[in-house]
Amino acid sequence: MSPYIVFFLPALILYGTWFLYSRAHGGLAFAYAAIGFIFVAIPLADLAASRLRRGAGAQATPALTRPASETAIVVLSLPLQIVNIFFFAWYLATRDPNLWESAVLVLIAGILSALYAQNPAHELIHHGSRFERVIGTMLFSTSIYSGAKLAHVHSHHLLVATERDPTSAKYGQSLYAFLPRAVAVNLFGWWGADAMRARPGLRWRRRIVLENLLGYSMSLLWALLIGGLFGAAALAFFVLQSAIGILVLEMMNYIGHYGLERRVDAGGRMEPVSERHAWDCDLPFSNLVLISVQKHADHHIHPARAYGALHCAPGSPRLPLSYPLLFLLTLTPCLWRRVIHPRLDAYRAGHGLHRRQAA
Repeated sequence: MSPYIVFFLPALILYGTWFLYSRAHGGLAFAYAAIGFIFVAIPLADLAASRLRRGAGAQATPALTRPASETAIVVLSLPLQIVNIFFFAWYLATRDPNLWESAVLVLIAGILSALYAQNPAHELIHHGSRFERVIGTMLFSTSIYSGAKLAHVHSHHLLVATERDPTSAKYGQSLYAFLPRAVAVNLFGWWGADAMRARPGLRWRRRIVLENLLGYSMSLLWALLIGGLFGAAALAFFVLQSAIGILVLEMMNYIGHYGLERRVDAGGRMEPVSERHAWDCDLPFSNLVLISVQKHADHHIHPARAYGALHCAPGSPRLPLSYPLLFLLTLTPCLWRRVIHPRLDAYRAGHGLHRRQAA
């Protein structure tokens, strides 16, 4: 069995705590257990695993094939995510949570949407199988973000680390300045004039419309089912947890390319994507839980490569912390810059790269 089976641990902890404790005693211990695992246990496990790895010496290079078990892991995230959104909708409809409890439930549901919808969808939309790409679209639909499929594949991967990519954060740009354009391009699935020039014709414009209609029709179906079964409060929950899931995905985008730039000549030709254009993180446990999304440079160099075969590219800039802790830093721009800018400036100086401030 693939070691990436730990991908399911946050859900197992949440539902295990619910079944063994919260179901009988009430309260939100199940939600706090999942939050604690993500933001405390994962970083501690990374620290322990990193020390063990250093003691064990070099690790074996992963195979470049995609084992069936690893495909099954991301495909199974669809039924799990459906269970998630209906469980939380049911819980809110059958309890009377106060404002704080409601906020906690929306928060953990949104984080789980990022973990079990947005992140595996990001993996599946790069697969060659139409079935797997459809599963990816369905996953995006559970957090009302189906346009992200088109924008990610046809805009972000083409324009990454350039001024023309709204989903590549510029040096000095705060998360709050980054979000409006990034969310707009992903929400509507429009990949922009630059990308459209690479794929001209009415066919591609129709594809934007049809794929968005398909994805958002599925989102409407989820909304109607949740609202019809559990009422208006549960429907509002579905929208809010989607917003949290979208926020976490855009935090990943913000972190993944912050301050990194590709050279563009006077004719608009971009240099090939390389290890210099995405941040990597080689902390082992979080890479298992997050199915290697932190090995981001290799993903951009080889977009179709299986997540289990990704590695941290030699020469790529390295993040000092895993994504869960960096999510918290991005919320406070001064702390984010204090942690990341010294590393980024040193990396630029070491590679003779210039620095361009955000507009």
